[in-house]
Amino acid sequence: MATNSFTTANTSFSASQPPLPPPQTFDILPALHELLSHIDHAPSTDPAVSLTLLPSPPTEDEITYTDLKHLEPKDLPREVGEIKAKIRKALREIEKLSDVERSVEEQEDEIAELEGRIGRQKAELRRLGDVGRGLIERG
Repeated sequence: MATNSFTTANTSFSASQPPLPPPQTFDILPALHELLSHIDHAPSTDPAVSLTLLPSPPTEDEITYTDLKHLEPKDLPREVGEIKAKIRKALREIEKLSDVERSVEEQEDEIAELEGRIGRQKAELRRLGDVGRGLIERG
C-alpha cells in the first residue's frame, strides 16, 4: 500500500492517517442527561419552587424516563465515576490525534499556503493542457 506524503513549513502529512475514534467515544450527553434526571427527579417541597418551575409537557423529541429513583447525594460520586471515566477516555483519544496542539493561526497559515500551492498546480496544469493542444493541432 503506497502512501502519499508531503511536507509544509509547519508539519508533514501522510495520506494514511490513523483512523478517527468512533463517535460513541464522545457521546456523553445521554448518560449525563439520565444522571441529571435522577437528581432532578425528586419533587420539590418548596411551594415557591414548584410554582415557578412548572414542568412543560414533553414533546416528541424529549426523552422521558419512567420509574426513576431519586439519586441520593451520597450515591452521586459512584454514579458520576462512569461518566468521568468516559470523558477521560475521550480526552485520551483526542490527545492521540495529530496536530491537536496547533493553534488556529498556524492552521490558517497552512491552509493559505496549501491554497496557493493548489492555485499554482492548477495554473501549471492549464499551461500543460495548452501545450498538449498546441502539439495536437500541429500534428
